[in-house]
Amino acid sequence: MSDRELRTDTDGRAKSLSRRTAIGAAALSVPAIVMVAATPAFAGSTDRRITVTLAPTAVHVGESSSVTVQVTDVAGVPLAGQAVSLAASSGVTLGRSSGLTDGSGAFWTTARVTASTTEGTSTITAVSPGAGGTVSAAATLAYGDPVLEVRFSPDPGKGRTPSVLTASLTINSVPVGGSPISISSPESRLVFSPASGPTDGAGTFTSSFTPFPSGTPQSADIFVGSSTYSLMVVARYVWLTPLN
Repeated sequence: MSDRELRTDTDGRAKSLSRRTAIGAAALSVPAIVMVAATPAFAGSTDRRITVTLAPTAVHVGESSSVTVQVTDVAGVPLAGQAVSLAASSGVTLGRSSGLTDGSGAFWTTARVTASTTEGTSTITAVSPGAGGTVSAAATLAYGDPVLEVRFSPDPGKGRTPSVLTASLTINSVPVGGSPISISSPESRLVFSPASGPTDGAGTFTSSFTPFPSGTPQSADIFVGSSTYSLMVVARYVWLTPLN
């Protein structure tokens, strides 16, 4: 894949301005792992609970997410041998659409995005009938291209005053958690703490650094990358320094 260079605005989003520069966005490889459990819904039953968990909750078209259906009693004890059936809305193909929960009360399958559109969402619904009634739950799988945004606080900064860099990773506006982020700069006097780590459940990663004073307003390029998605943003940070 050939790299392409984009300009970003003061919010760090790829645009045709000179504030930020985004370099490259390759096809996705290994999806970032982030899990979400849908709030269970109940239909005439109080003796069982069911949840649907996706890992990750957002992928690229052609990629898959792992789907786990968990059935328990009201005390949270796993229930084995429970019949489960699943359905997905348009754009997603399930590896298995029905089966029984195992000894841990779980049923696993995959959800592969086969949509012809480049961005969207699909609802995956799980149903488990039983003597006490049918229980059901649903979760939403988002798909599209990853977006990495970079913001600074304060902006502009000040020499000798700590600044904070926040990187946000989303797919179709859905936060991507658990994705490794790295930060570096050709300016060796900028030290980032931490310099790398995973995004949190909100899809963000933060790092602090202190701009150095040198007597005049300064600026430096800061590289923020997501190895999971072969995506990098180059953000130029400007700060003010004392005139001495």
